[in-house]
Amino acid sequence: MGHIDLTGRLSHDAAMESSANTRERILVTARDLIHARSYNDVGVAEICQQANVLKGSFYHFFPSKRDLTLAVLERIQADAKTMLLDRAFDPAVSPLERLDRLVAATIELQRESAETVGHVLGCPVGNLATELATQDEPIRVATAKAFDGLQARIRGTLEEAGDTLFGVDLDATALAMVAYFEGVLMMAKTQNSLDVLRRLLPALRDIRVTLPAQVAGAKTEH
Repeated sequence: MGHIDLTGRLSHDAAMESSANTRERILVTARDLIHARSYNDVGVAEICQQANVLKGSFYHFFPSKRDLTLAVLERIQADAKTMLLDRAFDPAVSPLERLDRLVAATIELQRESAETVGHVLGCPVGNLATELATQDEPIRVATAKAFDGLQARIRGTLEEAGDTLFGVDLDATALAMVAYFEGVLMMAKTQNSLDVLRRLLPALRDIRVTLPAQVAGAKTEH
């Protein structure tokens, strides 16, 4: 009968857990620092100091700051899915009410962060897109993919609304809603004002891009 080295296995598991914790600390620290300030204002040395890790550990997990930022974008999308989108786009709620829930939850998240850091921070994906889209192609592509995901969520919701949106170009309307959503967040950040969000964001549900008359007519005939 073979000998089972439990001590060795426990040591291996502890090492794996410690490694995962180190990566998580780097990721969360970078996410928070970059969102509160900017990509270019936050360096690897500061991230390592705040996360209490050595630079060697940083580069073990992330070969470059770009690699870290791409991982941060993935983490932001995962957080948004669980903390915002899955709650707002609850299938048990009527389609247009989901948009109201998205607006309310967004304002609440921005309020919480503003109370913590003293400034409206805006959208973390939008901030990175604004800062880096013309400088770093992989990051531009990653931010565009994140916006595509939000547009798809909204598009699916509008489609569920059915005949109430007859004559509406659902693709264009979903894209316009994402553009309006991001624009309002950017203005709120620029003016450091939650009131901008409270005054403007509820109008998101009323945005409509209509189909050309001949296209809408063709749909009626079918």
